[in-house]
Amino acid sequence: MAIIVKKFGGSSVASIDLIKSIAHRIAVSYREGDSLVLVVSAMAKTTDELFRLAFEISDHPSRRELDMLLTAGERISMSLLSLALHNEGFSSISFTGSQSGIMTDSMHGNARIVDVNAFRIREELAKGKIVIVAGFQGVSPSKEITTLGRGGSDTSAVALASYLKADLCEIYTDVDGVYTADPRLVPTARLIPSLDYGQMLALAYSGSKVLHPRAVEFAYKYKIPVEVKSSFTFAPGTILHSDYNTTTDRYMEDKTITALAHKDGLIRYLLSADEALLWALKGWNNEIFRYSFENDSIELLIETKYESEIDHLISSKALSLKEKSSGWACISLVGLGINLDPCILAETLEIMKGIDLLRVGHSEKTIDLMLKSQDLKVALLRLHEHYLVSSADKGGKS
Repeated sequence: MAIIVKKFGGSSVASIDLIKSIAHRIAVSYREGDSLVLVVSAMAKTTDELFRLAFEISDHPSRRELDMLLTAGERISMSLLSLALHNEGFSSISFTGSQSGIMTDSMHGNARIVDVNAFRIREELAKGKIVIVAGFQGVSPSKEITTLGRGGSDTSAVALASYLKADLCEIYTDVDGVYTADPRLVPTARLIPSLDYGQMLALAYSGSKVLHPRAVEFAYKYKIPVEVKSSFTFAPGTILHSDYNTTTDRYMEDKTITALAHKDGLIRYLLSADEALLWALKGWNNEIFRYSFENDSIELLIETKYESEIDHLISSKALSLKEKSSGWACISLVGLGINLDPCILAETLEIMKGIDLLRVGHSEKTIDLMLKSQDLKVALLRLHEHYLVSSADKGGKS
């Protein structure tokens, strides 16, 4: 009937009870003839704990050995879920990323998928088995185990859905779908039933934790139907689609804020833009959240989790560090055409009165604000109230 890829994140498989619950829900919802591929992350906090153990031994552990260590987390999850499905009466089999045919480049810690050859998955599906795959991992041309970086299980799932020409890729997480803002900080945030790929990509790039940017890129490029939904309820969530929704009652050229995304816990590095930095960037394998260039300096905003590695790189490459400060956050207003509207810029700056902004910028679908972490929640509440609560009450027209 259909090929469906289901991805379960770390919070969804955080305990034996949750794993049993997922297996039971799959048993209840399973339709005879469907082919199921389940992609799993490591159990919640497992990856962080493995990182901690590695850094207890070495301040700068080998990336190759880190990959060998970290991929153990997903192997535990996949085996336990397979055992749980056996108990529900299903024939299932688990595969590592390399056994699944996910081939990557050689960049340990943040490898890119270069090809997928999941013939073993196809063989097992043809036998009527449910296939469970360890997300976040693959194999390099030299047969080395690699990891895809944080959030890599999302990327694994969408890549496999593309190869298998799946009818649907479902991303299960600890929230009901994509919200107008993070509901943990903004109580009035609302579930968004559908989003086009472009806006979801803007949200993901701007800090939304629901779906990893690389996974959205895959879905966008190969037009994979994706739904983000809760692993606790299996209820309908947010559908990603390729076309902008024109069936609303908004004005034809109305510029509307769709959602807010944010990233907290950022460190600001100001470095001299010299040859040493350019060479270092070519071998850089940590994600840079934002960067800007001014005169002879490059400003980098980096997540706190990468601090020790970035500091080591700066020291080992003798890079010229002009300034370093922590406690930064970014908020992005996401919507179609908003970056070109001076009225929205003026409104946003008025809303932010009393809050110090280091920088205001924009991209194709965003207006970006950089501010101190201590002001993040207040700023989010103000922006959401103005653009996504009050505007909704007025019918969304500006």
